[in-house]
Amino acid sequence: MNQRLIISALHGLWLLFLLPLTYWGHGVEPQSGLRALIASLQRQTWKQWEAILMVMDSRPFQELSQIVQEAADDRIWTFAEWNGPQFSPKTAGAWNLGYHALLYNLTDEAIRACPPSTQWVLATNGDNEYADTFFEQIQSSQGSDVVAFDFYSRYQRSTAAPCERFAHAPNLPACKPNKLQWCHTDLGANAFNFKRLIAEDRRFGALAQHSNGLTADHYDGVMAQAMLNTGWKVRHVTDKCLFDHSPSPQRCARLGGVWDDSLSHSPAGGAGSCISRADADQRLGLPDAKQTLEEIKVHLSSDGNLSAFAAQGATAPSSIQCLRLRNVEQQTVQMMMMFGPLCAADVDAPAFASLPDSAAAQFSAQTGGLQQQVFAHQLHTPHISRVPPQPSRHRRQKPSYRKKLAARWQSRPKHAAGSDGEL
Repeated sequence: MNQRLIISALHGLWLLFLLPLTYWGHGVEPQSGLRALIASLQRQTWKQWEAILMVMDSRPFQELSQIVQEAADDRIWTFAEWNGPQFSPKTAGAWNLGYHALLYNLTDEAIRACPPSTQWVLATNGDNEYADTFFEQIQSSQGSDVVAFDFYSRYQRSTAAPCERFAHAPNLPACKPNKLQWCHTDLGANAFNFKRLIAEDRRFGALAQHSNGLTADHYDGVMAQAMLNTGWKVRHVTDKCLFDHSPSPQRCARLGGVWDDSLSHSPAGGAGSCISRADADQRLGLPDAKQTLEEIKVHLSSDGNLSAFAAQGATAPSSIQCLRLRNVEQQTVQMMMMFGPLCAADVDAPAFASLPDSAAAQFSAQTGGLQQQVFAHQLHTPHISRVPPQPSRHRRQKPSYRKKLAARWQSRPKHAAGSDGEL
């Protein structure tokens, strides 16, 4: 249930927006999802970009053509639309093991559809957003191989106290620091030097041997760490938060929602979620809610410019209402147990030394879930080189996109994408 978009600049900046697909769910809400992403692209102060959308899901994205037509921007077009049961992201709520591997193979091919004049490439999910000067920062980073951005995220300080973990406080980061490593980066937070990426034949879909047991859905962090380890020159944009990884509390505030951190300590909670005021009131009205839940107001951490993500002339709220468990101390320990010390922010790492003995013993047995990751990796490895069939050039809904796609495919470099042949 992902989407990816590729963006490239016509005269220098090719940003590859890889939506671990732009799937149908990103077209449901008029003020979020793919529409919000496209709006954030069109607000960029640096105009020399191009966006290439990709879809891979079991369910067709019926609204995709309409959304692209509404954008009325020939810089935005569709690279691939793959639909069918073989591309189902999840079964019974769990990720299918081969899905992200196939998705990253598609990503690698989309990157190689960019013309030789491309300078930068970027991949992202189709419901993320970018501040208006994001591309400008990339374009001003000549001489670098990677431009890494700190970012707003539901994973900010994931082992700290719920709700308080994304609150403004002295001497704390404005958003999640990008360390270019697993659990501390995101696909959409890093722009890569296109020429070096191609020259070294770097591929997201070929990282199994370097992943230390992590499955393909973690390959954004694996790729970033590999580049850091092999001497890629990094420019780290630390004084600004120009990328919003959806969903985040900051975006939730812009949408008028309530942040639900009450389940962020469990896998089902997904590190928190944005819910409506009505849904929050319904939860608080349940029979046991007075004993188990509480709602607090949080002054959001930020770089002081949250309006950079808002429509022109609009303001962005600086605070949000947040739900969490009343037993905050217990929930915090549970969050530490789930995410582990490898995911802790620098300011929160010392807290692991003071875990209760019972929790420390349990954590030692679980090893932060990494043993399960290794087991999943053993099952996942045979899927890594599978490549879906070549996308049809005849199923584009607008002739201009069909013509543009054909031109891209005719000019693309020719090389295999996996053991089953070319896309």
